[in-house]
Amino acid sequence: MEYESGRKTDKKKVSVVEKTRPRRFVFLLLVAVALMGGVIVFSTPERMGRDTLVRLKNTVAYLALRQAPHFYYLDVEKNGKDERLTPHDAFKLSYRDEFVIRNIVSDDLFGKALTVDVEGLGDVNDYRRILKGVELVDQWIMNTRKAGRPDVVEDFGINILYREKVIARIPIQVSITPQDWLRHAKNSKNRRQQVEYLKKAITANPHDPNVRKMLAASYFQQGRFNEAITQYRKILAAKPGDAGVMAELVKCYLGKKDYVRVVKTGQQQVKINPKDADAFANIAFAHAQLNQWDHAVENYRESLRLNPERGVLYYRLGDAYEKSRNLNDAIRRYQTFVAKVPRAVYGMIALADALLKAGRYEEAIKWYREVLKREPRNAAVYANLGLALGSKGLLNEEIENYKKAIALGLKEPAVYFNLAAAYEKGKRHTDAARAYRKILLLKPDDEEVVEKAANFEYKTKQYAKAVKLYERIVQKSKNKSVLYASMGFAYGELKKYAAAAASYEKAIKHGNRDPQVVYNLAHTYGKLGKAREAARLYEQYAARHPNRYVFNILAEFYMQEKLYDKAISVSLRLLKLDPDKASVYANLGYAYGLKGDADKAIESYKLSLKHDAEDDVVYLNLGMAYEKKGMFTEALNAYKTAYEINPESKKAAARYREIRIKMLKQSRG
Repeated sequence: MEYESGRKTDKKKVSVVEKTRPRRFVFLLLVAVALMGGVIVFSTPERMGRDTLVRLKNTVAYLALRQAPHFYYLDVEKNGKDERLTPHDAFKLSYRDEFVIRNIVSDDLFGKALTVDVEGLGDVNDYRRILKGVELVDQWIMNTRKAGRPDVVEDFGINILYREKVIARIPIQVSITPQDWLRHAKNSKNRRQQVEYLKKAITANPHDPNVRKMLAASYFQQGRFNEAITQYRKILAAKPGDAGVMAELVKCYLGKKDYVRVVKTGQQQVKINPKDADAFANIAFAHAQLNQWDHAVENYRESLRLNPERGVLYYRLGDAYEKSRNLNDAIRRYQTFVAKVPRAVYGMIALADALLKAGRYEEAIKWYREVLKREPRNAAVYANLGLALGSKGLLNEEIENYKKAIALGLKEPAVYFNLAAAYEKGKRHTDAARAYRKILLLKPDDEEVVEKAANFEYKTKQYAKAVKLYERIVQKSKNKSVLYASMGFAYGELKKYAAAAASYEKAIKHGNRDPQVVYNLAHTYGKLGKAREAARLYEQYAARHPNRYVFNILAEFYMQEKLYDKAISVSLRLLKLDPDKASVYANLGYAYGLKGDADKAIESYKLSLKHDAEDDVVYLNLGMAYEKKGMFTEALNAYKTAYEINPESKKAAARYREIRIKMLKQSRG
């Protein structure tokens, strides 16, 4: 029973036509099989027998039982020649091959439901399309992650599909040749990948020098100089006299700055080819980098002899002469270079710099100005022009050029130093101080900069600022003795005597032997009330640099300490320096008097009065010396003169009265 819309219905009757359909199908099948057999027999008479029966059986199964058709072979045209590929074969390809699948033979006689897919090539259906083996080679090379480097790969195949289902697959054997790796290396823009391709090419053909050259060149372009050198050395091991390879090897050594090997390899080059101007130029350059200027000059000259038109070598030869302190030859070569390459501004600059060093200031100024016509914003040229103008005594122009250099962005401390020095020459101390402070901002940790700035503050009596700067660097500086001495003076001027003394002591401790430092420390000790320490240092100073001031200080100290012999000795030395100084004779007489030598005291006082007859104190002391000798008349006259010179001298008046009374008593008695 069948049902429709939920109601029971009667089964339909089968028509006569429908009853006859199975019979027609069987008949048609038999006809098709017969035709198939005929086709097979006539198309492949060599395959009669068992294969024919198998194919007849398969065809019946395909047509009658609806099974998938069996695949038998492909007819392929490769490079103009026909090949037949069965499921048991492998299709061999290289990058040179082109092919077309002409025919598919299977149980599907008409093949309308059959398609072909060549893995890695073509489109959805590659049947009867022109295909190229190079595309498979390229695809494998681009996509492979395999560590090995096989000559043949079998990663691809030809798939035969029936109604989009694979019924057979024929493997493809792709030959990978050294040329494939080279081709990819040449076409690759990725340097690292290029190297990998070339390494594989060398593995495939290790005796090909051209491949090694390509690999070495690729390494060089990547800056992998050691690896490039390894490859070039392998080539030279097989062919020692290859000058071209040596030239490339020199480039590698230049790249890694191995100038010793540049010289050695270059010398091997010129032995093979004595006319190789480039080889001599490279040798010269390497010598220059090694500061071997005489050898550099020699090889540059030889290179120019062989190729006098290579202008840049005149510049390099000039530089080599300049470095070897041969300024005249350097200037001549720079002049030649400028004549040959007039647009090379750097040559003009080198010429001007050499002229400046040689003291040819007028010519230097001319060339610097010529450069500025072409490069009006060249800050360094303004700075050097300033130096040249300053050397000519053109102070204002010198300063203006330094200022232009700075305004254009040249922040070199040296420029500020030169500017500060120019300001100092012009006595523009405020501007000079500003320049030094700018240098400190640029290089706050540079000892030389800090020291120079401190010295300038010291020189301009900005002692507080100077002390701060000295304190910053004195511990690290090599000039400790000098800096401590300057610090001591600065502290002294600030009346910080304890700090001044400590600084002077450190200066002496670090080896300062300047007598002035000893003198300053003695003076500072005096300010601190350290009379003995001061006297000891004054004695040291006086031993080397006797002077009135020190002797006076020492004489006063000795008198205070009742060291009369030392006081007398110092006074006598002082008289040698100043034999007409009345006060010295007076002090000497006073010392003799305290020592008890009245005769020498009287003699010294008289000499003092000979040079200054109006000194009441000396007359007073002379009277006291006469009195000790019992020479009352002379004493009375001395006291009287002292009082007459200075009526306010109570001591002179008192001594005069006492002597008068004493003399009256003596006359009555």
